[in-house]
Amino acid sequence: MRPITSRQMETNSPLLKEKQDLSDYQLVERIRAGDVDCYEMIMRRYNQRLYRIARSIVLDDGRAMDVVQEAHLKAYLNLSKYQGDSGFASWLAVITRNEALIMLRKLRGDKSVSAEQQDLEFRTGVDVNELRDRPDKELENNQLRSRLNDHIDELPADFRTVFVMRAVEQFSVRETAEILDINQATVKTRFFRAKKLLQQSLSTQYRASVYEVGGVHCDNIVRYVLTSIHDLSYGET
Repeated sequence: MRPITSRQMETNSPLLKEKQDLSDYQLVERIRAGDVDCYEMIMRRYNQRLYRIARSIVLDDGRAMDVVQEAHLKAYLNLSKYQGDSGFASWLAVITRNEALIMLRKLRGDKSVSAEQQDLEFRTGVDVNELRDRPDKELENNQLRSRLNDHIDELPADFRTVFVMRAVEQFSVRETAEILDINQATVKTRFFRAKKLLQQSLSTQYRASVYEVGGVHCDNIVRYVLTSIHDLSYGET
């Protein structure tokens, strides 16, 4: 399990801080025992990763958030089926990938769907009206992030998802193959071709800039899923 970064931990809740050192297995056991609020820690631990996977498939910021929300709800409802025979992060990633593919199938007949229709404010993480007030370096970084995301969007779908999982989220070849249900040789080939098409490797400094979901967007996902979980667990009031 990867350490939680300050970016992922976006709340000062004392109760949440108490849970941040718990393992995925411990959190799952607490949730199964009735402490549904523990699922917030799961979300804050994995929202960024799941969003990047979803975004690499659906090519739309808002729809990627919808995918992550639905994936979390499906994971929560099926926690009893999780046997721990595979990593919890990989289990969540498989659910997210499947939800993203389901969304794509639903959208096939929707001619209004376009990869070009992007929300600039969400895409860069800043209010467009405030750009003029930002330091030049910060503006430059936001522009770089946007250009980098555009280049990744242009990759063939199969290459794009493998690239994001391997270069950005650092899944192993084996994990990527299991999540995408392809063989390891195919993962290696697609990753190599994706890097060749981009004409550069994704360096460490770029990693945190690709398909970001943070701040209020991460909080919105958490709020929506927790509300739904409480409704499911206790009934609507």
